[in-house]
Amino acid sequence: MNLTREQRKTLNEKVLYLIDSNSVEQAGITSEDIYNAYTGEGGLHGLERADFDSYYAYSEKKKEIENGQFFTPPAICQLVAESLRPSISDVVADLTCGKGSFFNFMPVETNCYGCELDARAYKVAHYLYPGARLELTDIRAYRPDLRFDYVVGNPPFNLKWYAEDGECLSQLYYCIKAARVLKPLGILALITPCSFLADDFTDKAAIREMEARFSFLGQIALPEDAFSVMGVASFPTKLQFWQKRSDLKDWTARRYTTSTLYALADGFDPESEAKRLYERVLMLPKSELEKNRSHVLLELARMKQTSVGFTYETQKLLYQIKAHPAVRDRYTKCCEYLHRFYTEQKPDNMDYKEWERTRLTEAKVLAYLRGALTRQNKRPTRDVIALVKQNDQFQYKAYSPKASRQIRPEQKEPVPIYQAVLDNEPGRFPGYERFLRRRRREYDRQSQSFREMPEDPNIATWLQEFTLWDMENEEVIQLNDLQRQDINRILQKRYGLLQWEQGSGKTLAAIATGMYRMEQQGLHSTWVISSAISIRNNWDVVLKNYSLSYVFVERLKDLERIRPGDFVLMTLNQMSKYRRQIKKWVKLHGNKIQLVLDESDEISNPYAVRTKAALDCFRRCRAKLLTTGTSTRNNIVEFAPQQELLYNNSINMICWCKRVYHYDSEAGRVYEKGDNAYYGKPIPAYKKGYALFSSCHLPDKPTVFGVSERTQDIYNAAELDAILAKTVITRTFEEVTGKDIRRIHQVPVKFSPEERAVYEQVIKEFDRLWRNYFASTGNHRKDAMLKLMQQITLLLRVSAAPNTLAEYQGGTPVKIRKAVEMAQRWENEIVAIGVRHKVVLDAYAEAIQEAMPDRPLFLVTGSTTSFAKRRALRKTLRESGNGILLCTQQSLPSSVNFDFVNKIIIPELHYNNSGMSQFYMRFIRYTSTEYKGIYFLTYAGSLESNLMQMVVAKEKINLFMRGQDTNLDEIYERFGIDYNLLSLLMRREVDEKGHLNIRWGEQMIA
Repeated sequence: MNLTREQRKTLNEKVLYLIDSNSVEQAGITSEDIYNAYTGEGGLHGLERADFDSYYAYSEKKKEIENGQFFTPPAICQLVAESLRPSISDVVADLTCGKGSFFNFMPVETNCYGCELDARAYKVAHYLYPGARLELTDIRAYRPDLRFDYVVGNPPFNLKWYAEDGECLSQLYYCIKAARVLKPLGILALITPCSFLADDFTDKAAIREMEARFSFLGQIALPEDAFSVMGVASFPTKLQFWQKRSDLKDWTARRYTTSTLYALADGFDPESEAKRLYERVLMLPKSELEKNRSHVLLELARMKQTSVGFTYETQKLLYQIKAHPAVRDRYTKCCEYLHRFYTEQKPDNMDYKEWERTRLTEAKVLAYLRGALTRQNKRPTRDVIALVKQNDQFQYKAYSPKASRQIRPEQKEPVPIYQAVLDNEPGRFPGYERFLRRRRREYDRQSQSFREMPEDPNIATWLQEFTLWDMENEEVIQLNDLQRQDINRILQKRYGLLQWEQGSGKTLAAIATGMYRMEQQGLHSTWVISSAISIRNNWDVVLKNYSLSYVFVERLKDLERIRPGDFVLMTLNQMSKYRRQIKKWVKLHGNKIQLVLDESDEISNPYAVRTKAALDCFRRCRAKLLTTGTSTRNNIVEFAPQQELLYNNSINMICWCKRVYHYDSEAGRVYEKGDNAYYGKPIPAYKKGYALFSSCHLPDKPTVFGVSERTQDIYNAAELDAILAKTVITRTFEEVTGKDIRRIHQVPVKFSPEERAVYEQVIKEFDRLWRNYFASTGNHRKDAMLKLMQQITLLLRVSAAPNTLAEYQGGTPVKIRKAVEMAQRWENEIVAIGVRHKVVLDAYAEAIQEAMPDRPLFLVTGSTTSFAKRRALRKTLRESGNGILLCTQQSLPSSVNFDFVNKIIIPELHYNNSGMSQFYMRFIRYTSTEYKGIYFLTYAGSLESNLMQMVVAKEKINLFMRGQDTNLDEIYERFGIDYNLLSLLMRREVDEKGHLNIRWGEQMIA
């Protein structure tokens, strides 16, 4: 019977009226009529898509009204019940029972249990099945006092429910709840959307949750029009069967598979299909349940609602409370408290979130009992109100019930310590005046802009006398005037970031800072944390060369060798590995250490293990110095973890941005989100703080295809500049050394016809080519997500070395020929060529050896050349006179320097200039005296044009972080770009079918 929406609504109202007025029998209506007439709220929302801005808003409003209430058709209920074949002693539950559709086909009504949130559906179910044990409550608050043999159900689809562990999909929560109330080996039968657990990649976490609780029995597809009577013409659903896990010996759980056994046809016969389903899916699981009834009973006896040991712990505490004369009077109340924990139910009028916050838990019960027991040594009460410091805030505390009644309303509100420091009224907080004055002095000193700070004469004297003896070169090492000036200002504060460009002497500055802190400020030791190549190739060598006492921590035993005045060297990987032990060591020494995080941009990814470990271990250190050539590589948010490490979300990290912003990817623009809820408060820790930092300053990130449309404007620039002014000292190589010897040149080349042909192939025929260069993940959805990224990767590979592709039909590519010609032109000079991939390096090596067989060629990659070999290469390369150093850029990222090389060719671009400068600054050092030529080789009109524009856009952000607010034209000039780069860009477009395509720039493709 297909009814219109209005007819269904009218019938529902009449049914409820008859039940409420107790006039069903008088009207001559039977229970069967009620069962067939009442169809619930599903499909009766009355909303129109056109009335909403987006389908998401329409869908959310529809879900809010319907609450997922679509009753199961009788034929499917009969199929489930007859396939399960419950006996007269089996107990069956439906955890979202609606009007009780499944109960209509169960053998014993009194063995049916259910709960329902909707009061109207509950009324109908209670009328139809008066003997069933029904509760009007939320499934999340449903706590039956027994375990069930079967749980059946048709839970609401795709609703987001708030549970104690966070948000959860409604059908998944139903399964988790079923696992809690089922007996071991009990069977769950439920109807779900076909999209539920349909993909073993995207649904991996949910599948893991299910397999941890159940053994999978099988699933069948239901007819797509199964819910047409509810106003849903076509919706793919399926029927799943699961069996709860058991610790029964020799019983093995079955893994989940995404495939269905078969699909039911329209108008199927429930009896014959139930028999078929029973024989194929349920016969063996039911026999296991019946055969092991005794074992199930024993297992149930061991199962408790509480965690292991809770019962024993409570019994022990109650015995001790009863036995001790001083607290014996508390025994009755403790018993009542424990009984309340076992029996309490959520009040009907309480919101579930509020219930989760206020309900008793095991931890609360144990704390209550232990608190009662500790009253045996209770301090005598005092009628005193005192100001105390608790959890980073000031709070007035009463020490007796009488005093608590005397606390004034204004005294009840806690005052955060940061607010007390900002207000600068220490007299309001008696007993803490000295503490607040000290905090205010530290805050004022830390908040002072480095540019406005005068030099401290005592520190200046110490730095003037500071020298180191270089044993290798047999010379005295001293700081120059600019270095002394910057270090003087760093030492006046506890926290700072030294952003000197590569080759400017950051290592020497860090050594001077550490030695001053240990000698003059009484810190125990200086911990130097950096990448493995920096620690091994630089710090380990330099400290030994300067005869400074240090400990290289490579194993836990090394922590015991640390003595006052030592430098402690540790790689980022070792720090992550020994995170717990380091944290304990630092705490035992009162946090009195100087932290030096060299190459601090290594923790720019806030979600990396090394970043979390650095924050966990060192956020409370007495003094911290971060050093790096560039604090950001791609976007401003990369500065946030470094700022958090320095300031530990304290008063020095107050957010003064009044407005926050959001990037709308669909509209392609940034819009103002509203007032900042954290205005005037410290930026919160971790993810919430990073999101706030991004929304305040740069809600959008530069991408390969977005560089031509987006301006990369920095929001709240004045506030960000104030943070940088007090935190970062920035110097370019030219400022520190007084030498302007860097010359950047752009060398654009044009594709040959053969190169252009293979480039066009990758653009237009990538679907055919990708299997030749990328392995499938085995998951179609994941492959589709990776497709554009892989196409970009292959286009960049063509731009670097087209002859590495099998489809290329030409000779030596134009770019490689150009690089070889340039090296030949500099026949009496040492040349460095830096690529990014091993396969590209091999292509260049072959071309160089063929063109210049007599010229020394040195190949360096991170995987084949050890640290020791890279250090030894310095001498060999220098002695060659005209050798060619061909290497991957990442093999020389830091602390491996070749200051005698003057010609650097970069034929393969990085995604930001920070990555490339880490390479080419290896050749531009403090000791360099000759001009350095850096040559970027790019194919004009290729994706490299996009990459170069993205490098420029990111460099604009990076320069702002260095205190230089420049426009793109100035950056073009710095990079030697004197052609119309924007006209060469490629763009990502969506065709009329919704497919992503890559279009070449404004130029025509021949």
